[in-house]
Amino acid sequence: MIPYLTVFVPAYNEEHNLVHCVEVLLSKLDALHVSTEIIVVDDGSSDQTATLADAITQSNHRVRAIHHEKNQGIGAAFLTALAEAQGEWFILIPADLALNPDELHHYIEAAPNADIVVGLRSDRSDYTLLRHFVSLSNIFLIQRLFRMKLRQFQYISMYRTDVLRGITVKYWRSAFFLAEILIKARDQGSRLVEVEIHYAPRLTGKPTGAKFLLVIRTVIDIFHFWMRWILRQKEAQTARSI
Repeated sequence: MIPYLTVFVPAYNEEHNLVHCVEVLLSKLDALHVSTEIIVVDDGSSDQTATLADAITQSNHRVRAIHHEKNQGIGAAFLTALAEAQGEWFILIPADLALNPDELHHYIEAAPNADIVVGLRSDRSDYTLLRHFVSLSNIFLIQRLFRMKLRQFQYISMYRTDVLRGITVKYWRSAFFLAEILIKARDQGSRLVEVEIHYAPRLTGKPTGAKFLLVIRTVIDIFHFWMRWILRQKEAQTARSI
């Protein structure tokens, strides 16, 4: 049977979170009667993450583990999982469970009227001042440059797998790739529906989203894509006027 939902769990040095994450997700989604597969992508971890991922797959046929020899970043892991996904829907849920699992029903309930369900995290109380600034600046840039009405772009979204596979992701090396998907989906007429989700702060491990080099690469990618996007908009407008 084709599963309804593929859950992609990116795992880089998540030995303290991974087993709990998989157990909780399967339990919550079973309670919602959602047929589920979980794809864990071990992104070149240097701890016991790879060993734990393989052990989980041996004890549960609904879990698959894929290993990157070297750390390539969450964008590369996203594309790896998408290539292997069998579910009708696809969702990225970090190993630290950056949402209250009880909130998963909001995504499922919104799905019938959406092509992408865009999660809005409830707060940023665990952010440093710098990370808060980076996040708000990112939102401001994307809203203004691409005329996006969405309120957030980097949190957890759930995608129709066929819609996601119809989008070519070019900026997977930076954090911009999630926004890139939403912009391209909007432009091709996909239905984007927002749902408010209660955020659960990370209890162990370290987030990587505000690393300086990643921030710089993300800004460069935003403006690189924007220049190409503007050109396409002008070409389309010219074609309509002919």
